[in-house]
Amino acid sequence: MAKQARNAKYTSLLTNHREDARSSWKRLVAAPVSSLMTVTVIAIALLLPSFLMVLNANLEAVVDSFRQSARITLYLESGVSVESAAEVSNNLLQRDDIVQAEYISQQQALADFSRRSGLDSLLGQFSENPLPAAIVLTPASTNLALVSSLAEELSALPEVDQVQLDADWIRRADALATALTILARGLGAIFLLGVCFIIGNTIKLGVEHRRDEIRVIKLVGGSHSFIARPFLYTGFYLGGLGGITALLLLLALLAAVQGPVAAFAGSDNFQRPGLAALLLLILGGALAGWLSALLASWHHIRQIDP
Repeated sequence: MAKQARNAKYTSLLTNHREDARSSWKRLVAAPVSSLMTVTVIAIALLLPSFLMVLNANLEAVVDSFRQSARITLYLESGVSVESAAEVSNNLLQRDDIVQAEYISQQQALADFSRRSGLDSLLGQFSENPLPAAIVLTPASTNLALVSSLAEELSALPEVDQVQLDADWIRRADALATALTILARGLGAIFLLGVCFIIGNTIKLGVEHRRDEIRVIKLVGGSHSFIARPFLYTGFYLGGLGGITALLLLLALLAAVQGPVAAFAGSDNFQRPGLAALLLLILGGALAGWLSALLASWHHIRQIDP
């Protein structure tokens, strides 16, 4: 008997939930304009931080790929012979923190510069080669702090006149990626709070619209959880629909910027959000809607006297 009573209780509860879910959906459909406006505002609030996070992931991938190609160029003193430069290059290759060393003579440097700049006639007016010999190093580490420390150490070599580290712009891009991460997370928190206020205000209007009905339910003994249940489904629907709309808008924006971002990165490997991230966007919107409806409905329902 106890088991049958428990099963009957669960069946009744499930039926009530099904009816509340259906009635909440019908109320949203019955007011398409206001529902669409609310869903659109929620979608925009969820879209911007999500879009910034995807762009930041692509920027970080670009920075990581270029960080792999960071180079240290040692410009040699003018009096260093080819044999001495080759010896310095070979000695540097023996270090564990250097994986490659390429010696570039003055003649090779002049030929490369002439080919790239197209200033053959101008360079021909110089009586002496103005370009120094150099050794281009590939460090083993991709950590910019370690690479910078290595460049500073190598600047003390007696054969070295000047050291150039090709990583300043990578450092700036790294700082930009960090700034985008902070901006996306900050905007995400702010817009998520905005979503909660939007849904909370919608639930408040719904409670006010059904004030007389709620008062009657309280008079016959209806609990706060029973009264709030339809509003919880309303918040869940609004948040979930906002998440789905934000997902569609996000995919459209990513398709629009994929070409320019790939061109900037120099690669066709454009990073799109994975399936888990896309589902998280929808579930996050639905959960935010449900929690907002829970807080708003309980607050306003308790203020209604039977």
